[in-house]
Amino acid sequence: MSFEIVDGMTGSKHISSDDLSALNEATIGEENCVLRYGDNFDLTMSSANHVTLGTGVGMVGGKRFWNQAPTTLTIESGGQGVFRNDIIVARYSRTAEGIESVEPVVIKGTPTTVPPSDPEVPATDLKLWRITLNGINITSTRALFSAVTPLATLGSGVSEATADSNWYAAYKTDEIDIRARRIGSTVFLNGKIRAYEINTSWKSITTIPWWGKPDIQTYFPGASTDGNNVVQMNIEPDGVLYAKTLGGTVKGVTFSACYPGVAK
Repeated sequence: MSFEIVDGMTGSKHISSDDLSALNEATIGEENCVLRYGDNFDLTMSSANHVTLGTGVGMVGGKRFWNQAPTTLTIESGGQGVFRNDIIVARYSRTAEGIESVEPVVIKGTPTTVPPSDPEVPATDLKLWRITLNGINITSTRALFSAVTPLATLGSGVSEATADSNWYAAYKTDEIDIRARRIGSTVFLNGKIRAYEINTSWKSITTIPWWGKPDIQTYFPGASTDGNNVVQMNIEPDGVLYAKTLGGTVKGVTFSACYPGVAK
């Protein structure tokens, strides 16, 4: 039949997984995604070769799934002198008998002596995290998704789009004055650093509060206050602000930037 009621009783069992998939895609969208729930699949290091995925809800190919308890995954050891990117995905599968499942899978990358590329990921997989190894150590983890905003919060989205957090003193001393504010999804950063040596190595300055974290690694320029050296600034998705020069040492820098903030 062309028309079929799904959310209703017909007198017989009639709801299939394909019915629900079609309605899920019509409601949420056709893209594989993470839905905001629980820990949003937060990733933590549990040992040198193990990471733990937190609770969360996602959708792959219209099939919703959830992780109801922290799940530990094994990351294969790296090699001395090489880099590697591994990708954690949620993978949907269906047997010949029609039995369906979604499981977390670690896709191992190719070791290389140059900055690594991601391994190939099937289009049907939902990418969750990138794990970067330098030698035998995991040096960074990065989420490859942004959680979808729940329908219940969309109504407040219009007011949030113009909401202003006002300036927040992220770091305030006699030598450092860094302030941040958020208007909607955009974060504004303004700072002055004095009597604080910055050279050609990345130097951690401070950590921006969670609402001021960028949704992607963000670089922007700074201006040295005691010379003509070029200063490069970097704020990581975890909110840590770094600075370095492209040559020489400076005792002060001023900077300002704006960037998309992480979803609230």
